[in-house]
Amino acid sequence: MLPRSALPLCLLTLLTACGVSSEIKAVDKDRYQIRYNAGAKAMTWVEIKNQARQQAEDYCGQKNQRYARPEVSSNHATGLMPKEAVVTFSCEDKPAAAAGK
Repeated sequence: MLPRSALPLCLLTLLTACGVSSEIKAVDKDRYQIRYNAGAKAMTWVEIKNQARQQAEDYCGQKNQRYARPEVSSNHATGLMPKEAVVTFSCEDKPAAAAGK
């Protein structure tokens, strides 16, 4: 039988193997930010940044707006350190459809 401490350790291992995104929060009047941490999941920097960007686009879409003015940064982790991307963005009104089209 496993010691009592093994179960929490197993759960922690499973949780860190998954990518986790933060809640989207307002950082300024019209600016928002989301963080995506890959944990121990093997992902490229492009995949991590795209995951955060997609969640930002979805957030704006839920507000019936479009994703705009993104600023993407990362923690530049290497080796076994967890990779994290941060996307700061705005949601703007969608352009009006052109008349007659």
